[in-house]
Amino acid sequence: MGLGNMADQAPPVALDGETPVNPYSLLEAVNHSSDTAHTAWLIFLSIMAYLMIAVAGVTHKDLLLETPVLLPVLQVKIQLTQFFQFATVVLVLLHLGLVSQLVLLAKETLEFDSAVKLLEISGARTHPLRLELNNFFFVQAIGGPQRSAIMSAFLHGMSWLTLVVLPVVLLLYIQVVFLPYHNIGITWTHRLALLTDIAMLIAIGIFLMQAETSFVKAFMRTTTANPMSFGATTIVLFLTALFSFFVATIPGEALDRATQAVLGTRPVDGLGRRYEGGFSVPMLTSRADGSLFGMFRRNIVVTDTDLVIDKDQTPGEPSLSLRGRDLRFAKLDRTDLHQADLTGANIDNASFSGADLSGAWLQCADLNELLKTDDRIEARCTSARSAVFSRAKLDGARMNGIDLTSAKLDDARLDAAELSYAKLTGADFSSAILDKADMTGGISAEGAQFLIASMQGTDLNGAQLQGADFSSANMQAANLSYAHLQGVMLKDAQLDAAAFHQAHLEGASFSGASVTGADFSGAYVWMTAAPPDDGGAVTEYADLVLAMPEEVTLSGLTQTAKTIANVRTRSGVTSALAPLMDATKRTAWSGSDDAKRWTAATAAKGVIAPDQAKAQLSDYLAKLMCRPRWSSGGIATGIARRAQTPQFRGDLAMIYETLKNPDCPASKTVLPRALHDLSTAADITKIGG
Repeated sequence: MGLGNMADQAPPVALDGETPVNPYSLLEAVNHSSDTAHTAWLIFLSIMAYLMIAVAGVTHKDLLLETPVLLPVLQVKIQLTQFFQFATVVLVLLHLGLVSQLVLLAKETLEFDSAVKLLEISGARTHPLRLELNNFFFVQAIGGPQRSAIMSAFLHGMSWLTLVVLPVVLLLYIQVVFLPYHNIGITWTHRLALLTDIAMLIAIGIFLMQAETSFVKAFMRTTTANPMSFGATTIVLFLTALFSFFVATIPGEALDRATQAVLGTRPVDGLGRRYEGGFSVPMLTSRADGSLFGMFRRNIVVTDTDLVIDKDQTPGEPSLSLRGRDLRFAKLDRTDLHQADLTGANIDNASFSGADLSGAWLQCADLNELLKTDDRIEARCTSARSAVFSRAKLDGARMNGIDLTSAKLDDARLDAAELSYAKLTGADFSSAILDKADMTGGISAEGAQFLIASMQGTDLNGAQLQGADFSSANMQAANLSYAHLQGVMLKDAQLDAAAFHQAHLEGASFSGASVTGADFSGAYVWMTAAPPDDGGAVTEYADLVLAMPEEVTLSGLTQTAKTIANVRTRSGVTSALAPLMDATKRTAWSGSDDAKRWTAATAAKGVIAPDQAKAQLSDYLAKLMCRPRWSSGGIATGIARRAQTPQFRGDLAMIYETLKNPDCPASKTVLPRALHDLSTAADITKIGG
């Protein structure tokens, strides 16, 4: 299906045994058709150049923000997705029209060439009539005079390049440029357009070579007469189609999974490894960052960029909308996205290292649907599995229902962030700031890492935290009531004034932890490493349950560990729970030193009079939250939340009066909602009194 040596292979006799045509009568018809075809070819070439310039001007920032495509010269803006959806369709239709016209021209020119050859004595193309042929390179290559090998190759090469190679390459280029947008529908439009164009070249373009009326005859004559040209064209079209379907893929789509299976790079655990987000092309240059030739990427990369134009954005209003977008594997490090709306977006494996996402929306579009069905897809929740938020600013971010499985949030700032109903299994919050964060709703955070994290006043009521690690974390006044803390590491953690009311602490370790003023009332303790003795004056141990966990509870813990997809997280949780699963160790613990210390702490608490204990606890909490070093309001927020609970043994009114006193540094930074709720509770207490 090549275009080389077209005239050389034409038969020097009349076709199909018909009466020879007068070449002089054909010359005018060929020249007239050549003028029209030449004009069409120039227009098509101009349109290809125009589209290439327009597409080349689209940056990853434009794809991210869905900036309309500005057409050169015309200065007309076209909606981004509409431009990329219809540009390939228009190009294929124009290509079809041009090739069809050239096929008709080729038919006339081949007839002319055959007629002139009857007038030539030798096999050389020397008849003067050929000099009167239109100078359009296409007809010159077919019926022009004899030329040197270099000039002949140039004429045939122009036809092959502009009619076969450039159109299909441009179609592929459009697909690759738009690929980071991750729209499977439009990408399939690009693939089908390319496939249609290739099919058109095969079905129609073959007649550019031979003056046959049968496709089969033209095809057979082409393959035998021009094997090299035919082979080169076949290789170009095949490789282009192969690249479009199996290399230029969207991460996670069916074709991408098939390619990974063939190359042996399919991810373990279904969460993927970061380098798999880029191109993976055998025998071609694919850099470590996943880019192809250092130029093309299949995921958005926008770093060190201020994406929010209005720096003084009104609180509570989104600065820009990225709702429901597919931003998997995107690299948005150190970008300004404060108050951006990413509700329902898929940002799995994306990187936001050092980015400003303060006040951003990364939550469910329909939280009620999540509560009813526990289906994050139906609720259109933001998915950020294995995403990287290291050193990111997420203060006040609304992340209710987000899936942060195996995500990295080390050194991130999440002060007063909303993370209720979130899924944090295996997430890494090491050294993160989570003061005043709302992590209620029974969040799933099995195997999560909170080493050296600041979690003052964090609300973890009812959280699933089996196998989590809070070593050396600052958790003063944190609320862990009703939380499942089996196998949790709390070594050297600061837990002063924290609440563990009816929490499951089986297998947990409080070794070296500070628990002064903490509330362990009704907590379940077994095989739990006891904290150092604090004297028991303000620490609550009432109704502590020292009982071996039942088999059904242990079975549930085993099942919980098995449901964790990530191998490393599952292994860590299983190891943390392993001592609890050993029947011998469970039985022997009742006589251990830790068991005696828990029992002694419970007994010591009963010696103090209730009124005295109430006064001591209230005084301690009031002084703790108003210390100048805790002026950020984290501890004050936690104590305000604790004071509202039915099991609080202190003086609620005193806590409220102390906290609203201007002399208390935390009065200005306590979470407004917590203070409002405390005020309401205090008013109810006064009325009841």
